[in-house]
Amino acid sequence: MSFEKSVFINCPFDKKFKKFLDPLLFTVLYCDFTPLISETIDSGSNRLMNIITLIKSSKYSIHDLSRKIATTAGEIARFNMPFELGIDIGTRYSSNNAYAEKKCLILDTHSYTYQVAISDISGNDIRNYKNIQGLIRVVSYWLNTQSNSNKPGPKLIWEDFNVFKENFQKALLQNGFSQKDIDKLPKSKFISFAHEWISARKLR
Repeated sequence: MSFEKSVFINCPFDKKFKKFLDPLLFTVLYCDFTPLISETIDSGSNRLMNIITLIKSSKYSIHDLSRKIATTAGEIARFNMPFELGIDIGTRYSSNNAYAEKKCLILDTHSYTYQVAISDISGNDIRNYKNIQGLIRVVSYWLNTQSNSNKPGPKLIWEDFNVFKENFQKALLQNGFSQKDIDKLPKSKFISFAHEWISARKLR
């Protein structure tokens, strides 16, 4: 796991966000980076300490703050994402010079609401997206700026993601997975399969 190529992913892991998480992970892999998410860590160890370890292991981070505001009566806003963003920014400004090069992309689905919810980050560059294609575009453009080599455009990533999703579903069903099993599949399995598929795709 290379610090220079690792991207810490800070986002919701619930069913509602799954339609965004899979293409997000796929896009990071397609741009030749390694996504690191806390869902793939050992559940028997301290979760917070492992998140800090992942943050320190990653030169890049993507933070999705779309759940910072409750949308229905009685719903509690999610503070894990802003909390982990704070840890990431704090790590960058620690006494360890190795972390001074860390960079992060902050995402939201609504323009400017972060200025009210977390006014201290209003000077940062926040990117918005409205749908999956928009998310792929924002993330791929940002990752492309971190490398001097030519990277694929968002249209190609979106098209290949749809081909991959169909192949992934078919392969799992043929190997004895039910649809319920697929819906609950650990992201480590998804990342491993997507990495192999993308590597083979680029060789064609």
